[in-house]
Amino acid sequence: MKHRNAFTLIELLVVIAIIAILAAILFPVFAQAKNAAKKTVALSNIKQTGLGVIMYNGDSEDTYPMGVGPCWWAPTDGGWAYDTQPYIKSLPLLRDPSDPLSKPLWYQWLKDNANGIPISFAANGLIQWDGTSNSLFGVMGLVQNIPANQNRCGSGPWMGRTITNASSITKPSETIMFSIRYGSQPTWGTGLFMSGVNWWDGEGHPGMLPDGSRDGTPYIVKGMTWNKNNRWGAVNAPYADQSVFAMTDGSAKAMNPVRTNPNPNTQPADNMWNAYRN
Repeated sequence: MKHRNAFTLIELLVVIAIIAILAAILFPVFAQAKNAAKKTVALSNIKQTGLGVIMYNGDSEDTYPMGVGPCWWAPTDGGWAYDTQPYIKSLPLLRDPSDPLSKPLWYQWLKDNANGIPISFAANGLIQWDGTSNSLFGVMGLVQNIPANQNRCGSGPWMGRTITNASSITKPSETIMFSIRYGSQPTWGTGLFMSGVNWWDGEGHPGMLPDGSRDGTPYIVKGMTWNKNNRWGAVNAPYADQSVFAMTDGSAKAMNPVRTNPNPNTQPADNMWNAYRN
């Protein structure tokens, strides 16, 4: 009796086809699991960053650090990432594991500067008109109310409120402290926060906040598509169209950016970027 010791060509093809089918089924599952793990790390990191700021507040009369000082240079003027270093001592905490840590819109001088370190999180620095002047309605934003004779940059004041006190926040569990914005950095200009305006987009750090009333076309900055959906503003949403957010009560949430501000005109009370809303 003859014994067959090898597969026929047809049998080999069948086995290969079965393996290909299994791979097609399993690879997306593995990718989803990997993405879910990164999302968990991102949530943990942004929450720990927020808790570090809350610890800073406890030692600073319940006052948040500034987003960045009047001359835009945090190493000398102050900024939240520098001011909170005693409480946030680990650079990886300031990063989302999905962030490519690229610098697509930075000026070359900042790319070459030793202080040009990419981070993933930007503070809520919402600026709005208060009836008299532009003021900080977010949590940590731009400080531009220093008299010219006290400002080494020589520029005069043009803002009203520039610092937020934690006790002034009307809805702490529903007010954003940090969100994901890739391309952020802790040193210069609007690299530390998002202002809600596009005045400084050309400086390399997109500033628009989510707004569900926009038309949904891409958000373009310096000829680059920053987000596929301008309703998200500058907030990156790498987790099945969700981003992660640190709230001012110390919690962290994952949600679609539009949920943070569905319509500022018809639903102002749902704007999670406005720390002073009713």
